[in-house]
Amino acid sequence: MVLEMQISSNLNKNIDTYLSELENLSSKIADSISVGDFGQVSKMDSQRKSIINIISKDTANLNNERRNRIKLIWVNNNHIINKAEEYMSSKAKNYNKQKKRFKAYSNNN
Repeated sequence: MVLEMQISSNLNKNIDTYLSELENLSSKIADSISVGDFGQVSKMDSQRKSIINIISKDTANLNNERRNRIKLIWVNNNHIINKAEEYMSSKAKNYNKQKKRFKAYSNNN
């Protein structure tokens, strides 16, 4: 019984650590997106996915508070991903407009 409580306590500490890392990575991803450092985003996203896989293995051991925390992180991550996609789409549209302008200018000279 005592051993089970120790294992459960250690597992909860590990999950809390992973959740904190997940939140930290989400914040760093948002910061990287805002400055356009997409190379770092890919690396951090890989770390995030790895942590999610680890936590997923122990979902039966999660209490409601931890499940709610995971849901919040998930919602925040989806928001970050949507913003990144919008940002990249906007940049791609602007790039294509500039490319067309330069091409038209070059043809007129």
